[in-house]
Amino acid sequence: MKLHIGIDDTDSPAGMCTTYLGALLYRELSRIAEPLDLPRLIRLNPNIPYKTRGNGAVAMTFEADEEVVPEIKDTVLFHVSRLADFSHENTNPGVVFFEGEIPDELREFSLKALREHVTIEEAEKVAREIGAEYFKFKLGRGIIGSLAAIGYPLERFTYELLVYRERDYWGKPRAVEEESVFLADRWAYPFSYDNVDPYKGSVLITPHGKDPVLAGIRGVDAGKVLQVFEMVEFGEPVAFCQLYKTNQNTDDHLTPKKIGELKLYDSAVVRGRVAGPYWERGRHVFFELEDGTGKIRVAAFEPTKKFRNWVRKLLPGDEIITAGGVKEHEGVLTLNLEKLYPVKLVPKIEYQKPKCPKCGGTMKSKGDYLKCKRCGYRMPKKLIPVEVPRGLERKIYEVPPDARKHLSRPLVLPGGENKLVGLL
Repeated sequence: MKLHIGIDDTDSPAGMCTTYLGALLYRELSRIAEPLDLPRLIRLNPNIPYKTRGNGAVAMTFEADEEVVPEIKDTVLFHVSRLADFSHENTNPGVVFFEGEIPDELREFSLKALREHVTIEEAEKVAREIGAEYFKFKLGRGIIGSLAAIGYPLERFTYELLVYRERDYWGKPRAVEEESVFLADRWAYPFSYDNVDPYKGSVLITPHGKDPVLAGIRGVDAGKVLQVFEMVEFGEPVAFCQLYKTNQNTDDHLTPKKIGELKLYDSAVVRGRVAGPYWERGRHVFFELEDGTGKIRVAAFEPTKKFRNWVRKLLPGDEIITAGGVKEHEGVLTLNLEKLYPVKLVPKIEYQKPKCPKCGGTMKSKGDYLKCKRCGYRMPKKLIPVEVPRGLERKIYEVPPDARKHLSRPLVLPGGENKLVGLL
């Protein structure tokens, strides 16, 4: 029989990782059942506040003889109960088992969990309706991700190779030779990407927490991903690796919406007009966007670095397309920018002093008149309106790699512009 297994919410900011547990299980279960594909790492709604870290769930599918199914389920539940970080309040693991073909209602639930807010009660209702078996630990919020990961229609996907540490190294600084990462990235880019941030000159494959992950290498070509791993020089022993198929960098979380339709925790693409001048607070840049249905505050937060400069160039009246997640900031519903596309820009007018009509020299302001710095000629103060370049092109601007969400598709990949240009 075909047996699907979903696991979620076993990690915490203090340690552990659901992909690590999933990789261990995939290796162990493959000894007694036939894996039908690589394990899947499914990222769900990135805006949910009670996520532990990256809001990623793991799923895997096996062809299993009926007599080994109880052993498979016991093995999964034992590993979750032994390895999940139950000490953290936001760690509420869930495990789901489902036999047979994936029904349409489960696919629909998966996409809702990607793009909206879903409750534990909704997940339990779907599980009961389709006949899935689920197990809750503590609050059991992880059954949402477990169920969604099983049913996710992975029509577009990328790969991520997760490299894991020996247990003695957990919590210690990661040892990776940085120049080897840059060399590997130059060789494999864009088939493997986001290994480094070229703007900051920093390495991105290594996380910073106490979890078991030594490195994560992404790409659209599984072979290139594995070759990047071979080229990178690690300064500590590697315990093992696991290649995952994932919905990361697909933009599947984004859906076109009007401003009046936006809800808290949505991920959306919105077309509208800049309603007024931008303002700054604490290195964050804000402006308001409006369409015929309403108005919303839009933010480019400090971690987006130079991306904020493009936002600063916007003027009231500009027609733009924005993409991002809807959260509350200081009690105000705010669209956190991931991408920006200027559609139609208003003229930018600056008032400049004329040249000296007598000698062509530069005029200097002297109260209510102008005086030539070269010949001394005086004339009434009258400035000339001049249209100046906007410094914005009709193209998509995206946040830098180290500020990019797991789900956001970089423009270097085919289709990285699809969700935005679809609103043109």
